[in-house]
Amino acid sequence: MADSKKRAAPVDIKQLAAEAKKRADAINEARRRALENATPTPPPPPPTSNASNGSPAPPAPAKPMSRLEEIKARVAAAQAKTATPAASVTPPQRAPPSRPPPPPSTPPVVEERIRTELGNSSRGGLTVGIHPSLLGDARLGDNKRDGKSKDKKEKDNKAESDNPYFAEEKWSGRRSRALNFTHNMKDRPAMVEANNLRRKLHMEEIKKRIEQTSIKADLGDGSESQAFVVPMPPDVEFWDEAFQAGIDDNEIITRLVVHPIFIEPPQEKFTSSKPMTMHLTTKEQKKMRRIRRAEEHKEEQAKIRLGLVPTPAPKIKHTNVMRVYGEMAVQDPTAVEAMVNRQIQDRKTAHEEANAARQLSKEEKAEKIKKKSEENAALGLFLSVYKIDLTKEQLLGKHRFKIDKNAKDWHDITGVVIVAPKFSIVIVEAGVKATKEYEKLLTKRMKWQLILQGGGEILQSAAESTEEDHTCKLLHKGQIKGRKFKKWGSFREVETETQGRDVLSRAKLETFWTQAKAMSSEPS
Repeated sequence: MADSKKRAAPVDIKQLAAEAKKRADAINEARRRALENATPTPPPPPPTSNASNGSPAPPAPAKPMSRLEEIKARVAAAQAKTATPAASVTPPQRAPPSRPPPPPSTPPVVEERIRTELGNSSRGGLTVGIHPSLLGDARLGDNKRDGKSKDKKEKDNKAESDNPYFAEEKWSGRRSRALNFTHNMKDRPAMVEANNLRRKLHMEEIKKRIEQTSIKADLGDGSESQAFVVPMPPDVEFWDEAFQAGIDDNEIITRLVVHPIFIEPPQEKFTSSKPMTMHLTTKEQKKMRRIRRAEEHKEEQAKIRLGLVPTPAPKIKHTNVMRVYGEMAVQDPTAVEAMVNRQIQDRKTAHEEANAARQLSKEEKAEKIKKKSEENAALGLFLSVYKIDLTKEQLLGKHRFKIDKNAKDWHDITGVVIVAPKFSIVIVEAGVKATKEYEKLLTKRMKWQLILQGGGEILQSAAESTEEDHTCKLLHKGQIKGRKFKKWGSFREVETETQGRDVLSRAKLETFWTQAKAMSSEPS
């Protein structure tokens, strides 16, 4: 590796040029001598004396060579030069070196190419043919390559014979794939369709044959075949023949069609046309608040930079008072602390005033509740009837107050409470939400027996009691078309059954008295 990276010795260009020129001159000289040796010299003519002066006659001019002879001479010169290039160049005083074995004879194709090249090289220039010596080297190079390829093949064969894992089977070559025709009918939809069509035509032909056979056998008019024939329906049924008088066959009937009056669907008032509101979770609300406050702060800072609003005073707290008032806080800490407390109180007062300004007043709250109650009642009215298993003396003021107060808090509740000697009936008309909340109050939240045992108040010892109270029961609950009562009628005390029925008969609800009386004997 180190030897291959060594630098080559410096080359003398002039010396190389002189040696090349010397070799070229020697080659030209050898060619000239070969041509002289190859050209036959005619024998000299006999000397003739001039009769006039007795002097010898001048030599006759040499006969010019033909083109073919010239080519043959050049070929011979090239062969002589190729055979003995070193003998013609080496000086005679030195011992001749050992000659290499003579090259093989030139094939006819090569000789023909040499003749062509030499024949075209008489004019010189770019059309000069290949030098014969170069052709000899090319032939030697071909022989060398053949030898190398033969050695390589022998080496590969030896390696294969030495390899214990080499298989002796030889590759027989690539086999051409033959044509394979599919016989799967699923892959040939055209043939399937054709077969179906043939089958259909065949079945039709069979049907025609059967019909023709039956006609020939006179079976078409038989009673047995007519029994299975379904008659065609008439154009006009017998019950419509009375209305057919004065109407042509193809006349359009319009005067006998009754168009009903369209009414509003009753279920539409129970379905709100507004889309359902999506309420955010606590985490989402905090995230939205952070985003909103960041945008407001960014907008306020932009206004301050533009000079639209004055720069706000620093927000002084007990934690940053030393950072804001450094020397002043050290010199007079009492005054600084009083100033900080005053600023904190001012900020708190401003915050409370802002919250109070956003809150609704009592009148606005009442108006809002009333509006919500009316919207709730507009979705549908429900009538609910309750029975309280307490006598007139057992129904204390605490009971009456809760029944009356909660009914008045809901502006859409109308009805009445009938207090009889043995039981009481509560009739309530309200919307969906009010009905649901009032039912929960009377049947679950109210502690009827605990209030009765405490004489109007729930005792502290019985406040945490989990025992269910079934004093108040739901008799009926259903939807109604309109109200039976104009307002909440508070309490109606009756002494007899007849008075109680009279109160309910005004609203046509006397059946609930019978139902409540039938349930009075059941255990509470």
